[in-house]
Amino acid sequence: MDITLLSCEKCQTAFVPPKYGCPHCHNEELVQKTMSGKGTIYSYTTIYSAPEKFASQVPYHILLVDLEHGPRITARMVDGEPSIEQMVELERIEDSVYWFFKR
Repeated sequence: MDITLLSCEKCQTAFVPPKYGCPHCHNEELVQKTMSGKGTIYSYTTIYSAPEKFASQVPYHILLVDLEHGPRITARMVDGEPSIEQMVELERIEDSVYWFFKR
């Protein structure tokens, strides 16, 4: 699945919306770009004690994913055990949460 990111017209930095200005150069000319939802796990943590809303989901994994053509984003793992540098792909976006699965 592809992912829609914002890109700065001035410095070409890509980032996850919503943003109203480039966090790198502060330019306000931003455009939406569709990019690959593929990436690698940079880091992760496993949640064993969660807020009440997510208590039924423990344990679950929170990932930092380096996208192939974009920034590093925070995401959830669909299932399985993550590992550093593991290749993953975006499965869905649900309630502003990015869900990835192992490739």
